[in-house]
Amino acid sequence: MDFTYEAYVELIKLLKDKGYDFCSYLNYDKYKKTVIFRHDIDNSLEKALEIAKIEHENNITSTFFVLLSTNFYNVFSKESNDILKEIIALGHEIGLHFDEKRYEISSIKELEYWVVKESKVLEEALGEKVKSVSMHRPSKWILENDIYFEGIINSYSKKFLSDFKYLSDSRMHWREDVIAIVDSEVYDRLHILTHAFWYADNNENMEEKLKKFIGDARKERYYYLKDNIRDIEEIISEFNKKD
Repeated sequence: MDFTYEAYVELIKLLKDKGYDFCSYLNYDKYKKTVIFRHDIDNSLEKALEIAKIEHENNITSTFFVLLSTNFYNVFSKESNDILKEIIALGHEIGLHFDEKRYEISSIKELEYWVVKESKVLEEALGEKVKSVSMHRPSKWILENDIYFEGIINSYSKKFLSDFKYLSDSRMHWREDVIAIVDSEVYDRLHILTHAFWYADNNENMEEKLKKFIGDARKERYYYLKDNIRDIEEIISEFNKKD
């Protein structure tokens, strides 16, 4: 499967053609043949919004998991907050993307404490109830324990990794042929993780995508500074002369 928006829409259409109902972690048991679409937002809210719009145009909803402990975006900044609220307005759900390595965690009780604490922070930022959590680069300990949290669904519980056929495009690589699996109709329950960061209008390899992301970050920093520093063009010009 290509990492293009066109190919992504084709995947949605194939799932529909095969009779899958798009559902959430809360309502999957209402359907006989279901697929849960999940997106971990590791890097770019803007790319996540693109996928959210595409899904809305194709009349489906999914869950977008937001990482609080990231250097790439800030859920309390106006720009980031507006994007997340637009994703919600398109009918999608926002969940917590949790990085266990952010804390010193040695027990399930400690894990639950921090998951609940971060969930409340995200709820405060968005004014929406956080109902589910996904783990950022989950450890072996997380994967081997069937962990349940009070009031928050763990997308890495055995229910969603064993009872469902789990498919992921992590590191821009499908470990299994997602198109062939959907087309085969062998599984009545699918759990599909995609990362919006990898998708674009045209086919690009990982190197091209990362270089573009780094280049765009330079532009973003310039415009952020321009909003806060008067006469930045003149300042930078003088700096270049001295250099």
